[in-house]
Amino acid sequence: MSYIENIVKPDEKIICINRVKVFPLVLPMMFGAFLVLVAFSGFAVVSSWGLGFRGIYAVILLAGLYPFFFTFMHYKNTEIGFTDKRFIVTRGILRRNVVQLDTTEVNLLVAGKGIFGRLMNYGTIAVFASGGLMAVVKGVADPEALVSKLQDFQDYEESPDKGSRILLNGLPM
Repeated sequence: MSYIENIVKPDEKIICINRVKVFPLVLPMMFGAFLVLVAFSGFAVVSSWGLGFRGIYAVILLAGLYPFFFTFMHYKNTEIGFTDKRFIVTRGILRRNVVQLDTTEVNLLVAGKGIFGRLMNYGTIAVFASGGLMAVVKGVADPEALVSKLQDFQDYEESPDKGSRILLNGLPM
């Protein structure tokens, strides 16, 4: 169960929850894999030389495993989503950073994609409210869908005939 699902009040309905993708973090993971390979080859070469060199390769091994740990924790603990009342961005494990705004306070939601983002369908979301820039989340999976769902929801909430519309999964048809 996600953090956003845990903090939703009983009178709220979740419209969309989105996570980050792992692909933007592939380069650090490749560097980590290289360090792990160096460490294991170092253990194989100097296995008969003594303990001094093994300590160095153990440090290299730990340094190589760090990007994998960081990527996993970043993926599992970063969420962006909104309910029918709030827009929520959460990050972090030990120090959780949560940005919550009323959906009516979100003035602008900017989605950007680079070259690889267009190929792998990820991008950056920037949330602007009446107080200025509130949150930037990089590597969000399918950012245009999140922006369009929020826009559809805000348009639905502002329309005078919202009671007569047909809803599909909480969004207007």
